[in-house]
Amino acid sequence: MIKSLIKCFIGVAMLTSTTAFAQSTPMSDKKLNILTLGDSNGSFPHSWPVQIKLALPNSEVFNISKSGRTVGFVNNGDTTLNALMIIDESLKKAAEHTGDKPYDFVVIDLGTNDGKAVFADKQSEVPANYEKLIKTIQGSIYSVINHAKIVIISPTPYGSKAEGTEKYAGGSARVKAMSIAFEKIAKKYHCLFVNGLKIEGLDIESQTADGLHLDATASRKLIEPVVTAMLAAKK
Repeated sequence: MIKSLIKCFIGVAMLTSTTAFAQSTPMSDKKLNILTLGDSNGSFPHSWPVQIKLALPNSEVFNISKSGRTVGFVNNGDTTLNALMIIDESLKKAAEHTGDKPYDFVVIDLGTNDGKAVFADKQSEVPANYEKLIKTIQGSIYSVINHAKIVIISPTPYGSKAEGTEKYAGGSARVKAMSIAFEKIAKKYHCLFVNGLKIEGLDIESQTADGLHLDATASRKLIEPVVTAMLAAKK
């Protein structure tokens, strides 16, 4: 009994240590000004925008992510979840927040909700919507935003738990198609690109409770190539 308790305690301690490491290890002391736009994976206390801030502790991160957000669909009847419909308002808030300090990067991680089964017949619209979103950001009336380098993160995989639900059935194929399309858009508009389907060390099955929402470790893994790309671009 005592041995079992000791093993349990050690296991919990190791898990806690791993989570703390995932959440707190800096990657650079670089000072960057970053705008982040995402969905639920960008809105949790351990989210990828938070992980960027922890990886770059001297940087500023202004996060406008919201749970349920799509690139260009009205999700759950809520127009505020359509990034394309509210992008002008979002950029205004971002510009007001930063004042006269330009953003170095705009990091976008959207598309997971566009891959829901309810939007299965509208997938041809996703790349077009994404392209409009990129063009709007690059053509913003705010000089503190329109010179920022955009970083496109394509959606992470759907795990088996998510795929097994009616809501997300077939989503894996849809986000795979998005990844290909988003990479082409990144090249066309001279954006940085990180393939969410190929993140080293990110295991969608073990690092999510539902096959969709990333835990702290997965969120950290997701931003590592993002931060690396930003640092390389700023050399």
